[in-house]
Amino acid sequence: MGGGGCDNPAMTPQTPRRRRPPGLRDVAELAGVSMKTVSNVVHGYARVRPETRERVQAAIERTGYRPQLAAQQLRTGASGIVTLALPSLTFSYFSDIAQHFIDQAQERGRTVVLHSTSAGREQEVEVLEGFKRRLGDGVIFNPLLLEEQYFRSVDELPQPTMLIGEHIPDRDLPAGSDYVRVDNTRATSDATDHLLESGRRTFAFVGDLPTDDPTRHPHGSAPLRIDGFRRSLARHGLNPDRAPLQRVENWHRHDGRSAAHVLLDEHPDVDAIVCANDELALGVLAGLRERGRRVPQDVGVVGYDDSPESPYSFPPLTTISPDKTFLARIALDMLIERIDGYDGPPRIVTTPHQLVVRDSSRAATLEI
Repeated sequence: MGGGGCDNPAMTPQTPRRRRPPGLRDVAELAGVSMKTVSNVVHGYARVRPETRERVQAAIERTGYRPQLAAQQLRTGASGIVTLALPSLTFSYFSDIAQHFIDQAQERGRTVVLHSTSAGREQEVEVLEGFKRRLGDGVIFNPLLLEEQYFRSVDELPQPTMLIGEHIPDRDLPAGSDYVRVDNTRATSDATDHLLESGRRTFAFVGDLPTDDPTRHPHGSAPLRIDGFRRSLARHGLNPDRAPLQRVENWHRHDGRSAAHVLLDEHPDVDAIVCANDELALGVLAGLRERGRRVPQDVGVVGYDDSPESPYSFPPLTTISPDKTFLARIALDMLIERIDGYDGPPRIVTTPHQLVVRDSSRAATLEI
């Protein structure tokens, strides 16, 4: 008897053969077309008959074929990837914006890679300088900490760049970039107008940021939203200098809650609060409840962003709603134009907005 050997080939353990992933040839054979035709469909070339395209796409689904990104980039010089660089995903506004961009990119056959610049200013500089390793064909970037002087010092960006947000100077944009913005001043003025028209007269703004640190939000949305707030008061015959601007360390809910307590300690007669964003407004609602103030009977509250939580707060929050679908769609389309070779001067587009009225701002005379 042998010592454990196996002389019967049929009994020899066989290593399972690894199945080859489906390729262009498999799709072509199933669809009854050439590999070149399959390649044309995969890369979105227009000169393919609709019926042929449908047959190839059906074969792709049946085989499970997936193009190799590296090979595609070598052939075309493009990856189909765009980078979305946002300050933080802990704010519901930015996570909501990210989902809108992902949805719009999928409709265009593109992939979005998310990048957070929460580490600070150097991260933002790295984004504009093109990253240490380039992440895709172009970048959509919402800067928060870069000062105007930085943008003026850059003549041309190393990659197609779409700037979004409110922290960018309207002039002197670098070559190779475009800008989609929201009119913060007009939007906040609209929100303040609404509270004034409901009969309220003792106003406060929650969301002013400390000015002792010049690197924090150097030209951000807070001054623009405060400007809209004050313009509305003046237009309605109220003295904007008498309306307190309640400072906060940041724009999170706990900052809004603390601000409400401080505000009521110093200005107990306030009957209208305009908040710089929804996160602050949700915190203000909590602080008002803790102080026994009824919303909207005693105090009207409005926010800004139309975050996913705002319809479900108590009471539901009136807020400014930027058209996020429009923002994502136009920003992606303009970036893709840059990627495809457009080299014209920087373009600026303003995103529409609307006031979404909910229970937090009903007329002051209304009793529930």
